[in-house]
Amino acid sequence: MSGHGEEISVLHVDDDPDLGDLVAVHLEQTHDGISVCTERNAADGLERLSDRAFDCVVSDHDMPGMDGLEFLKVVREEYEELPFILFTGKGNEEIASDAISAGVTEYLQKGVGTDQYAVLANRIERAVGERRAKTALEESERMLSTLISNLPGLVYRARNETDWPMTFVSDGAMDLVGYRSEAIERGEVSWGNLIKDAETERLWETVQTCIAANEPFEVTYQIETADGETRWMWERGRVVGTNDDGVEILEGFITDITAREERERELANQRAFTEKLIDSVDDMFYVVGADGSLVRWNDTVSAVTGYTDEKLASIGIEELIVESDHEKLWCVFEETLETGYGTVEVGIETAGGERLQYEFRGSRIEDERGDLFGIAGIGRDITERRHRERELKEYRTLVENIGDPMYILDTDGTIEMVNEAMSAHLGYERSEIIGSKPTRFMPEEDVEKATAHIRDLLDDDERTWATFEMRTVSADGTVRINEDKVAPLFDDDGAFDGSVGVIRETTARKQRERELERYETIIEAVGDPVYTLDDEGVFTYVNEAIAQLAGFEPDELIGDHISTVMAGEDINRGNELIQTMLSDPTRQNVTFETDIVDQTGEHTPIEIHIALLPAADGEFNGTAGVIRDISDQKEKERQLAEFASVVSHDLRNPLNVVKGRISVARTSGDVSHLDAAESAADRMDELINDLLTLARQGDTVGETAMVDLAALAGQAWADVETGDATLEKHGTATVEADAARLRAVFENLFRNSVEHGSTGSRTGSGDSVEHGSTNSRPGADDSVERGDSAPITVSVGTTDSGFYIADDGVGIPPEEQADVFERGYTTSDAGTGFGLAIVAEVAQAHGWEVSVTDSESGGARFEFTTTPER
Repeated sequence: MSGHGEEISVLHVDDDPDLGDLVAVHLEQTHDGISVCTERNAADGLERLSDRAFDCVVSDHDMPGMDGLEFLKVVREEYEELPFILFTGKGNEEIASDAISAGVTEYLQKGVGTDQYAVLANRIERAVGERRAKTALEESERMLSTLISNLPGLVYRARNETDWPMTFVSDGAMDLVGYRSEAIERGEVSWGNLIKDAETERLWETVQTCIAANEPFEVTYQIETADGETRWMWERGRVVGTNDDGVEILEGFITDITAREERERELANQRAFTEKLIDSVDDMFYVVGADGSLVRWNDTVSAVTGYTDEKLASIGIEELIVESDHEKLWCVFEETLETGYGTVEVGIETAGGERLQYEFRGSRIEDERGDLFGIAGIGRDITERRHRERELKEYRTLVENIGDPMYILDTDGTIEMVNEAMSAHLGYERSEIIGSKPTRFMPEEDVEKATAHIRDLLDDDERTWATFEMRTVSADGTVRINEDKVAPLFDDDGAFDGSVGVIRETTARKQRERELERYETIIEAVGDPVYTLDDEGVFTYVNEAIAQLAGFEPDELIGDHISTVMAGEDINRGNELIQTMLSDPTRQNVTFETDIVDQTGEHTPIEIHIALLPAADGEFNGTAGVIRDISDQKEKERQLAEFASVVSHDLRNPLNVVKGRISVARTSGDVSHLDAAESAADRMDELINDLLTLARQGDTVGETAMVDLAALAGQAWADVETGDATLEKHGTATVEADAARLRAVFENLFRNSVEHGSTGSRTGSGDSVEHGSTNSRPGADDSVERGDSAPITVSVGTTDSGFYIADDGVGIPPEEQADVFERGYTTSDAGTGFGLAIVAEVAQAHGWEVSVTDSESGGARFEFTTTPER
């Protein structure tokens, strides 16, 4: 056996055919892990080596043509590491010395007997084993090096001291913290100094605790990179030994987990928000497992049922439902699991024994693997609704069973409903009566009399009913004298909604006093919120539409002051408008814009139409209002204003070029300037088209192509009034971009540098930091010079992850650098505040990042990251 688990392929070269065959037989038969290929001379052996791979070469010394030593030297030139054993019958110290000098692996003299082949086999196995072990080690080291170089972070070796001095740092340091590995290894940059001060003590204690327990440590902490950015690091390491001074040596791995930390924090915030939102819902929220167990519930469940969270966690939903509804509950439960949605009305029994009627709506939910998890839904208290439905049913039963004829007219005076007694009284079927005008069944003068009574009731808040004598004409022509008791009907807004009447035939029976309560009417929700306030500004009515806008249910607002959803200054403005209506009888309503404030404090712009509620004797009785959400309108107004600013901003430069070139042409008579004016005019046309496209598409880009940055910079520079300023290009590169929008970026930043980069164009550090503004541009003689007479220099260059545009002007104060990209931000009285906002929008539309910092000369430097740093 070879002893290594792999077959060993041997090339044996010997001019003696018998001996060659004998060696092959002994090696292959006695060592089944060795295979032998025999050649008769060195030339054939070299040809065989070029055809296939061998693990070892065994060669005789004395051979015709090329001897063993010459054969060895040729093999070493091509196969430096291939084991080579000189197996010869002619041996002396000179040959052995020459063989060793030529790089022979083993030197073995032929002997008598078969034992020599066992020795030869051992030598072959040893030589091949050593070579394979060496190769495996080299491969392992190569793989380890490749692994380390591809890790998303760095591998280190450090001393266990407070500054964590590192003696080895892998190549990932630059991508991780912005410092070269060599600088950290040399101590020019201390890893301990990169760690945030607030993290230092906690980090040291954690690591030392793990070391004392002879355990590896895992820590998460914040560092500050070379460019001042705060990043989250995750580190794992352990003690691997001590140095001569007895200090522990640590080895470990550090990687950037900023994105993960941010995601986890965002998820935590979202989870907390969701939990808070669910618990703030007035309805029951629940999640029930497929077996009916309660998995999740909000605070409303505990509040309504009276059970503690511990109790709810130990029971199923069935225990909350009255026993008589169990069968219905489980039927709908199974239906929901099968179809995905279900609704059921059941009674629940509280811990105190109270019974409530609830409507449960649920949807089937699945886990992240797509497996059935259970049902999630909302439970709404319909006890009051059921009570009202029963009450309405009772009213209807009463109306149908009362002996007196009854009817309802709509607002147009058309018969909308009659009871069976009215049908019998008139001698017509109900279907023949409903939809008819009252004049079909009574004289017109009696109808006019009824209308007048209704009108009087509407004008008199003290009276509810009116009674008058009237006649009816039945189907057979019989005329009856009746007493008709009428009353107006109102909707939930207090508006007139028809009338109701109860007739008593005075010729047939004794007149009785009976007041019939009108049907309870339910106003259907309108699209806009509607409300009424009393004379103190307290809500007396709110429709359902208010919930979507303000987050309050109507019942929550009724009885609350208007200040619950409106700021004090807006209330004062509304009161002033109400006073104008009270003082001007011809003015029926007013409209004004304000904000409504929801439960979270968020403001929504609204328009309110206000009218005075009817009142007796002209006294103020409150107001009615209709609210309309004008958020979209306000946003469109803002976008229109912004668009107008952008148009004037970006068109100003080529317009100045046109004017300037035409002026020079007129003055000098040199019409060649008109070419440049025409080019600038064409540029204006392009800008108009681009701005129109921006207005329609927002933060998007058009067709992209590979753009040469240096060439584009030159084109943009030619279209900007730069005076004595100069442009320097440091390197070039191409980037995939919308050339027109990217060119606008260069023009904005060039103009920014020329107009605002010099001390001559500013009165102070904060005077004109709105880079990109086209307003208040100085003349060429004083806008491009810094100090005494040095013109400003603008440079364009590339970085590892993108490109930059910088100048050697006065720069932007650090405290203002974070704000310059905000729309509308400017410290110039004439600035639009959109220049750098446009730059930021173009970068964002391309999926890039843009930042501002100081240039090497102290001016402004705008860096664009178009690809992730590596």
